[in-house]
Amino acid sequence: MTTRPQDQTVAELVEFLDDNLQEMFEERAAVRQHDGGLTKDHAEARALLDVIERYPDALSGVIAFTVEYDDTTHWILTTDEDLAREHIARKKGAERAKKSLAATISMDFDGLAEITAVA
Repeated sequence: MTTRPQDQTVAELVEFLDDNLQEMFEERAAVRQHDGGLTKDHAEARALLDVIERYPDALSGVIAFTVEYDDTTHWILTTDEDLAREHIARKKGAERAKKSLAATISMDFDGLAEITAVA
């Protein structure tokens, strides 16, 4: 993220967003401030609501990793980033992306994903 939001609460919540959603937040805040004429604080608060409206799970703490191993693409869903990275390393995988669950389902699966458990 390029600049920390001015409001403490907004700043703390934005830290939970993945890189893609932080970028979306920054773009929406800039548009709302410059084109919409809102103050920086108000533009940032509204931008955060825009992100949450589009991706309701953005603050859920669920992270989706796109990884490659065994010459195929896999998706790892986790609430523990360190555990996921250990799992990926054990399988000698290569991390390709880290996104929110909603962003992954929307972008990588056209809105529907079927999940199989890992033993």
